[in-house]
Amino acid sequence: MALAIGDINSGAKPLPLGRASRRFDGMLARASFSGLNLGMGRFAQGIAQTAAIPGVHTFMFATEPGIMRRVSGRKLFGRHIFHFRPNERTVTGSPPGMPWAFGIVTMPFERLTAHAPDLMGAGAATPLDDDRMFVAPPAAMNELVGLMNDISDVIQHTPGVIAEPLPAKAMAGAVVDKLLACLSQGLVKPDGAAVGRHRQIVARFERVLDERPEEMLSLGDICAAVGVAERTLNLACQEFLGEGAMRYARNRRLDLVHARLRASDPAAAQVTGVAMTYGFWELGRFAQAYRLRFGERPSDTLRRKTH
Repeated sequence: MALAIGDINSGAKPLPLGRASRRFDGMLARASFSGLNLGMGRFAQGIAQTAAIPGVHTFMFATEPGIMRRVSGRKLFGRHIFHFRPNERTVTGSPPGMPWAFGIVTMPFERLTAHAPDLMGAGAATPLDDDRMFVAPPAAMNELVGLMNDISDVIQHTPGVIAEPLPAKAMAGAVVDKLLACLSQGLVKPDGAAVGRHRQIVARFERVLDERPEEMLSLGDICAAVGVAERTLNLACQEFLGEGAMRYARNRRLDLVHARLRASDPAAAQVTGVAMTYGFWELGRFAQAYRLRFGERPSDTLRRKTH
């Protein structure tokens, strides 16, 4: 199957974070074949996005010189190839005004595992379920980007080629070969100390929210429980969650309200009671925030149970 414009992966919906300040123009050419999902895109604005792509290994790289994107606190540019942490939320963003041109490849776990002995740093000390930043050799990287550009042209102009089994199989094999050449011949760039520390801070922060889901915790309470200063917590959250600590905590509670309303009997439940259960006492602000997040009123969510 080939689509000229589409999602990066059929199991994920990358969501913009915040609002674009001007018109957004972009192109995404996507193809799915032989267990692979391929995407080539260019966005006039490198808007911040978040995505969790389940059940696959995902690799992203820049396809034009002079552009950069931050991925979970790390810089992705040049010959870097970022290997996402599978099944976890990943946040990406670009400096203001900078476009983003990229290639992305996803493949099933078993396909990469079969090649794991050939990957540098893929031993027990660097498990494949962690994220990694590879630095590919120049020649191998140029070949991968060139191949992805060729496939992008096919997707957009002659998509019927990919619908044929033999060409699709050949393209899939070529992409895997070129990608693995970049990974096996390249180097694994270790995390900086700050990135690793911020990852641990976010993990502690999410544990606090899991342990006290119904409490409207203040920023001071959260910082005391996590053991860091407010600035440090917010910086870590921006890098790994795409938003500040208090906004993320509020949205978690909104998600819990949404789930409770969807599961409740409209004859027995009241929106007010559910909202207050999760710490929303200012009901006017709660209703506004709920509608912005879910595109409907809380009462609409509850009533849908009857239809």
